[in-house]
Amino acid sequence: MAKPRLTIVIPIRNRQELGERALRSAAAQAVLQAEIIIVDDASDPPFQIPADLRPNESIKLVRHPENLGASSARNTGIASAGADWIAFLDSDDYWLPGTLAPRLEVAEAGFAIDRNPLAVHAAGFILESSITKRLETRIPRESSDPLDFASGCWFAPGSTLLVRKEAFDSIGPYDIELRRLEDLDWFLRLALRGGALKVWKKPAALIGFESHFAEVHLTRAVARLSLKYLTKQSPDRLSGKLARRFRAYMNIERAACCSNQKRWFGVLFYLGRSFLQVPRTTLHLAKFWRFEAPPTEIEPAGDIAERVKLGFPTSS
Repeated sequence: MAKPRLTIVIPIRNRQELGERALRSAAAQAVLQAEIIIVDDASDPPFQIPADLRPNESIKLVRHPENLGASSARNTGIASAGADWIAFLDSDDYWLPGTLAPRLEVAEAGFAIDRNPLAVHAAGFILESSITKRLETRIPRESSDPLDFASGCWFAPGSTLLVRKEAFDSIGPYDIELRRLEDLDWFLRLALRGGALKVWKKPAALIGFESHFAEVHLTRAVARLSLKYLTKQSPDRLSGKLARRFRAYMNIERAACCSNQKRWFGVLFYLGRSFLQVPRTTLHLAKFWRFEAPPTEIEPAGDIAERVKLGFPTSS
């Protein structure tokens, strides 16, 4: 069998219906010589490839016998990848039709010129606003500044990232000890080693908004990341503006956790600390996107599960 041009990695846990939607949106992309690796992180019941897609030999299913987390699932997909290029898609998101091929062509053309495996590629995305509950398109900015990558993952790497497999040889895998903020950790390491984010300036994915998460995962992640980036003995120790930016973002995450639990004093406390560390006029630490209206064929977010069929947005 010929070496694939692209490997698509879809980590999944306990999302049969949404996982099918993500898989179908990936399988429908017009990319020749692409393989799809689904990593089932101990779903109960196990994820099943839909009957009509089982004859497709480019789709592979790998199962973890126990729940190891998103970092381990992605690492398994990376290790199993046969292609030099890897695309990631979270199981609760989906790709818009016809968006993967042009993104891959741009990434391949860029690599042919500069041969830089640490130039990674993202794209615009469509997200439900947590405030207005309306869909909005965000086009992230390009960056190679570690300050930006200490400020959160504002570019939806779980479902818009295109990266050379060899980048993981240079940066290392996702940290399997992290059940939260694993993307921030990997991209901060990338930026500290001279990496850069390139952006395809059109929407490529619809991102499911999920604000609830286990507090214990965040608590452990903040402790581990603080050990990595704020202790004297760490080779990646941050200082000055970088350390303040990192601390400010950790406090935004803590505030979000308190908000989920309706602990309003905690929200005010952590937001106050964040604003003292990085004075600003907005919640976000910088202006990371430009905003656009979503395409007219995209449905209101509350009806996505019912109205989107086979990974394609439809109008009512």
